[in-house]
Amino acid sequence: MKITFRQSWINNFLRCPEQARQERLGLVKQKETSDLLRGNAVHHAIEMAGTSPIVKVNPPQLLDWVDEYIAENAHAVEEWRHSYEKIVDVCRANILVWHDEVWPQLGVPRAVERTFKKKIGKRKGVELWLSGTADWEDESGELWDWKNPSRFYEPWEKRRWDIQSHAYCWALGAEKFNLAVFANGQYQHIPIQRNEADLKAFIDLCWSIVPLITAEVEPWPMNWTGWHCSPKWCPVWQDGKCRGKHLGQGKPESW
Repeated sequence: MKITFRQSWINNFLRCPEQARQERLGLVKQKETSDLLRGNAVHHAIEMAGTSPIVKVNPPQLLDWVDEYIAENAHAVEEWRHSYEKIVDVCRANILVWHDEVWPQLGVPRAVERTFKKKIGKRKGVELWLSGTADWEDESGELWDWKNPSRFYEPWEKRRWDIQSHAYCWALGAEKFNLAVFANGQYQHIPIQRNEADLKAFIDLCWSIVPLITAEVEPWPMNWTGWHCSPKWCPVWQDGKCRGKHLGQGKPESW
């Protein structure tokens, strides 16, 4: 048996194994939201800048790339959590702060949107692989990933248990992973170091998921605790395939 994990799927598994199972089998899928459009538009403009023959891309060009991407892809959005105009404004502010505060730090990229598929190993007839796409690999070997959430992260949480930094550092042989976070035109930099012990722990984590897959049982354990268990974030809930919808009242707006 050959099993390939993506880092994002491992995150879903850790939040709720049953959601991960249904997504793996194609039973449900995430909705296209305005949040995804916001992140993808900024990613697109940075990718264009990183692959452009122009040595120094100027702000008007970046703004044009953002505007064009949103206009061409807005039709695919299934759920608008913010207005079209708000998405445009936030994306424009985020790409400008990238240009002003991040672009000067970066050298010539070794790779932009670098895809990888690397074999983890083979045990008891199971061949395990990891795949993914790194946003930016600097000429120094450092990795960068662009995030466009609605608010900043807690840096200590990312340094402690962020899965993406483990996965990409292991797959691409990097020691440093940089989270560049853009929220409403503000910039947060979270540098993360991963050592040999971190990467060994990540590989152990990957193998710990395999017995559940090979057992061919259903459902997998459900996790009803935390922000992820809601119709806003969970496609299983949205599709009416999880009892999580019976959890009762959500958090009052006044909290």
